[in-house]
Amino acid sequence: MNKKITVLLAVAAVIVASSFVFWRSSPPPLQKHQERPSETLPKEDKLPKSNRESVEENINGYSLEEDLKITEDTRGEEENRNLSLNQQQQIRLLENVSPNKINTVLHEYNTNLPEGINNTIQYFEYNFPYDYFLITAENSVEIREDPAPDATVVCQVNSLDKISLLQQVEGVEFQGSNIWYRVACNQENQPEEGYLHSTAGLPRAFRFDKMQTAVNELRQQLAQGELHFIKNYKNQNGAPPEKGNTAVDEHGYRFYHSAPAYEQANTGSNFRYIPDGMLVRLLNETGDFYHVNVPTFGGNFYVPKQFIDPAVTLNQLNHVVVVDRNQQNQASFALGQNSLNLVSYTLSTTGIPGNYSFETTLGNYKAIEKKERFEYLQKGSAEIGGYAPFAIRFTGGAYIHGVPVAYEEQNGERIDPGPKEYLQTIGTYPRSNMCVRNFTSHARFLYNWMDSQNGAVIVIE
Repeated sequence: MNKKITVLLAVAAVIVASSFVFWRSSPPPLQKHQERPSETLPKEDKLPKSNRESVEENINGYSLEEDLKITEDTRGEEENRNLSLNQQQQIRLLENVSPNKINTVLHEYNTNLPEGINNTIQYFEYNFPYDYFLITAENSVEIREDPAPDATVVCQVNSLDKISLLQQVEGVEFQGSNIWYRVACNQENQPEEGYLHSTAGLPRAFRFDKMQTAVNELRQQLAQGELHFIKNYKNQNGAPPEKGNTAVDEHGYRFYHSAPAYEQANTGSNFRYIPDGMLVRLLNETGDFYHVNVPTFGGNFYVPKQFIDPAVTLNQLNHVVVVDRNQQNQASFALGQNSLNLVSYTLSTTGIPGNYSFETTLGNYKAIEKKERFEYLQKGSAEIGGYAPFAIRFTGGAYIHGVPVAYEEQNGERIDPGPKEYLQTIGTYPRSNMCVRNFTSHARFLYNWMDSQNGAVIVIE
């Protein structure tokens, strides 16, 4: 990790010494051969597009080859690298962990399901704890017996590993900070625990309380009556007017796949983009406009009628996936009349703004359709580059889907090398274009589980 990031992390860790703070993380140090997407809003839309069914723009922010290389370099002999304890193991370890004489405990990480969420887990491929530590150091780091740089080494973990997080503590000062984290990981099926300095990574968590709030707010909105949603996939109902000379508006919502949301019932008034799939409530109609309330935006707007089909609604909410863009993870919930049931939780990777990529935008979206696979174009080309499996589309060309697969060429013919389950980069930083990338087994689970007629996807920060 470069010096600047190290200093920033150390300063931030000291500021939060008495409380836990969630981070919107920056990308990890990049290798020389990586092409880094821009961190500013895209000024033009350079992505080639296709009107062919089940063919989308390039879905990768960073190159897929780089993600595969990182995965190969870090996972060793393990097929799918998961070193963290499961939630039950972590609870037991916390109950039995003894104080260390040379440190002061500042915070204990013991996230639990909030009251009102029932544990009805149906997906078990990866058993992550609710609190975990993301290794952001560029190289491997050593977990030590005590919070001191010269303490005995317990075990070693690699860059972008996710391990169990137990405590934040004060220890021996190192690189300008005395903040350490007590962590645990599985080594040859045996739990090992020790300490990592704050410069080694970032604390992460499944923020079930925020997810619960988001789902309950949508449920309350639906209790007031049916919801509609914007329909302009691939600008099929007309391109919205351009707003300045950028590909997105000042709020980060994209021109392509969107409708204009006017402040007044005329096309000369100020407007913003409202994306395909976003849930709205029809209030009334005025000439060529529907007057709508947009819960995500917290206000009322006028949308030209061609962008909303009044016959297609969401009038019942059975299934919801909540994607946490801040923590790069997600959870799935089944809703009963008076219940909220956790069905799965896992890591995910969202979109990054760049020259050839766009952010996964915040908001409440309809689960629009499911596709067993869709193909995507190569970056900067109208040629097919590969496919993504087990996809749920929720806005524009953005899907929740499994690990992308790049086609290979043999003797001038395009060859499918077969599905891939795992990427080490999932659950680390935004790296895709708009889409939400999952482990393929979880994408398959969601594909089979999701009630797309009565389902929604919520993206939170």
